[in-house]
Amino acid sequence: MALVDHQADAVVAPVTDPASAGSAPIVGPALPGRSGRSGRSLRSAAIGQRVAPVTMANEQLLSVPSALVPLFPGGGLQRGWSVGVSGHGGWSLAMALLGTALAADGWSACVGLEELGLVAADEIGLRLDHVLMVETPRPQQLPTVVAALIEVVDVVCLGPTGSIGIRDARRLMARAREQNSVLFHLDGGRSWPQALDVALHVEPGRWTGIGVGHGRLRSRSMSVTAIGRRSMAKPKRVDVLLPGPGGGVERVDTAPAVPPVPGVGEPGVGEKVGEWQAYV
Repeated sequence: MALVDHQADAVVAPVTDPASAGSAPIVGPALPGRSGRSGRSLRSAAIGQRVAPVTMANEQLLSVPSALVPLFPGGGLQRGWSVGVSGHGGWSLAMALLGTALAADGWSACVGLEELGLVAADEIGLRLDHVLMVETPRPQQLPTVVAALIEVVDVVCLGPTGSIGIRDARRLMARAREQNSVLFHLDGGRSWPQALDVALHVEPGRWTGIGVGHGRLRSRSMSVTAIGRRSMAKPKRVDVLLPGPGGGVERVDTAPAVPPVPGVGEPGVGEKVGEWQAYV
């Protein structure tokens, strides 16, 4: 995971050990560039050379976990889409989607998501050395920062960073379609002035795994509903485990059975357990 400071002439060294993500970063020298170009343009160009998406432009679909394939036309995330994620467990769902979609070679950027649980993201399959963490920009800088990231990564994740005007939103979506990038809105799209291509909503269920005085939390059930535009106009729903016993997303009917957690039956109870606390 690389930390990018968009207000300083420095790029922070990638974090290869997720357990050390909270420690003080090591800041390297300013990125070199040509005379006559602004510092921001130089940094964007240098980052672009380092992390340019390796997926060919004509490959329009990003893979998703097999348990979530029924939610998407064609069985994957369409490049150029805007995707909103909401509900308890929504951030977990987003990281699970990214872990599969980007696999070993893809890159993502997270803007305004300083509270994202990086250890949990690593455990769910997201490569942290292919993630750019960008601090929350000032409101007037947000469109410029997002536009620069769209050009160099496969997926840009936006936290609750403030609203974007309709004209800026149109320009950003046009650029995303041109660059075959995906915009993920982890606030459910509340700050986005346009209709989303697809909105995913999570309804959490129960944690399972603890017996009588022994065991540990192993999985959590949830229902995921998808609705959107065009071919996504009709709502679709799947029931999954996230995390499943294996750590990722698993279909309820294929996951191995584990005992329920005594006394944990209401949605939301048991959410703040282990590394998953930072997600939900």
